[in-house]
Amino acid sequence: MARNTIPTSFQRVAAAFDADMKRVRPCDSTEYSSSTDLSDLVKSFMEKNDHREGEGEDVENLDWFDDSDNDKLETLKEIFAGGEGDDDDDACKEEIRREAELAWSLVGEDTSLPGFKRLFMSRLRERGFDAGLCKSKWEKNRKFPGSEYEYIDVNFVGSRYIVEISLVAQFEIARPTNQYSALLDVFPHVFVGKVEEMKQVVRVMCSAIEESMKSMDLHIPPWRRSGYMQAKWFSSYKRTIESSVGAFSTRRPIGFDARVVKSYKCRDDYGSKDAFRACQLTTGFDTDGLGMQL
Repeated sequence: MARNTIPTSFQRVAAAFDADMKRVRPCDSTEYSSSTDLSDLVKSFMEKNDHREGEGEDVENLDWFDDSDNDKLETLKEIFAGGEGDDDDDACKEEIRREAELAWSLVGEDTSLPGFKRLFMSRLRERGFDAGLCKSKWEKNRKFPGSEYEYIDVNFVGSRYIVEISLVAQFEIARPTNQYSALLDVFPHVFVGKVEEMKQVVRVMCSAIEESMKSMDLHIPPWRRSGYMQAKWFSSYKRTIESSVGAFSTRRPIGFDARVVKSYKCRDDYGSKDAFRACQLTTGFDTDGLGMQL
């Protein structure tokens, strides 16, 4: 809109300038011609500047995606969306994903809380899934430091699936390019995929990390290099299925069973009533004869 209003305003100024010149020197055709040339010059200058500004805006809005960028984007979309492979496999993923989203809402959305992944795994196991907490560990080498990482896997209908909440956080980098940000935008909140699919994701994203950071003249940190990222999910790991203490316990929750209790008037002597004095509180706290369960 700005590009159209600026030339128009200058056309009006130029027209007013021409009218003034005609009124002051109506018989001087030479000077009038000069004034016309001046207004045309101003108009031409503004139109050229406006055209350049328009070009600048267009340049800023261009995606600048090459074939390689588009290939990465399409690969990720296919992996995350599913629907291109085995129907049974897609159905398994969808079932796990639904339960994972439910477990996430029950455990809490803050994935950084201590013990979150163990709580998450426990919830999936309570729903009947063979879920486990996998802890990978690797030694340092010349390229990256040693460390460890935890993730959830589910063995379901003969296949092993990796389940990650907010997988996108594992690939965030400083000052990402527009192309790299576009890849991050297609990540789902809950990722469910086979090991081979996870390998594809890591391969695509590590390549994109290198391209993005080099184009911004940034050094690639060791924890974003391909070897380090692969070690998280594909190095040797220890799998446990032990639930967190007190997390989603199947034991009967603390509380009291509803019982019919004889009502007493205020003038009654409670201390003289053996049934109330000796039995009512005991009954309330020990409904099964086992005491309160903590």
